[in-house]
Amino acid sequence: MISKKEMIHDFWDDKSCGEELYLNERTREGYERQSKIRYALEPFILEFADFNSFYGKLVLEIGVGLGADHQKFAEAGANLWGIDLTNRAIDHTKKRLDLFGLSSNISVSDAEKLEFQNDFFDLVYSWGVVHHTSDPFKSIEEIWRVLKPGGSAKIMVYHKW
Repeated sequence: MISKKEMIHDFWDDKSCGEELYLNERTREGYERQSKIRYALEPFILEFADFNSFYGKLVLEIGVGLGADHQKFAEAGANLWGIDLTNRAIDHTKKRLDLFGLSSNISVSDAEKLEFQNDFFDLVYSWGVVHHTSDPFKSIEEIWRVLKPGGSAKIMVYHKW
C-alpha cells in the first residue's frame, strides 16, 4: 500500500506546480516567462517575500518548485538553501539558477525531517507548500527548530472557505 507521503511525492514529481500551464521551455526565456506570469497572477508574493531585505542572510526555502522565488532570493544576495520533496523540482531550480548564473545549496529533502542544525536560519520561507506535507504540524515544528531566535518564518498556506 502506498503511503500518503509517497502519493504526495508522486503527484508533484509528475509535474511541478505551474509547469504544465506556465513553463513552455526549459530555457532562460521560458523561466523568465514563467516568473512574469507567476507574479502577475500572484503579485502579493513580492511584498510578502520582500526578497531584497535578505541580502547576506541565511535563508531556507521549503518547496522550491520551478524556482522563481528561489531565483529572487539568489538575485537579492541571500545565503541560500532550498529543498523540495522531488527531484523534478530540484532539477528545474538547478537548471534555472545555472541559466541565470546564480547559486544555492539545493537538495531533495523532507520538510518533516529537516537536515539542518537548530537555530540556523534567519528566514524560512515557504509559499503554498506546508499544507501539502503529510504532517503539516511536524513541518512547522521543524521550521521553528531550524529558525534562529528572532528570525522570520514566512509561510503561506492556501485557505479554503
